[in-house]
Amino acid sequence: MRVTEKGQVTIPVSLRKRYGLHPNVQVEFLAEAEGIRIQKRGTGSSNPFRALRGVVKKRLAVDLYIEEIRGR
Repeated sequence: MRVTEKGQVTIPVSLRKRYGLHPNVQVEFLAEAEGIRIQKRGTGSSNPFRALRGVVKKRLAVDLYIEEIRGR
């Protein structure tokens, strides 16, 4: 992609469909160490559950996991 004189780029149709970027959906641009991330507004790190993704490595039934962390 090339950036236009106005700073615009075209997001490919396949990505717009995959991520639900329909007309009038608001997006935000986030500066990161690796580059710039574009995401739908309100779906970022403000979501407290996003920070927990991948923390639990074991695949246990919920009840078994709770018993294990309680030390039973």
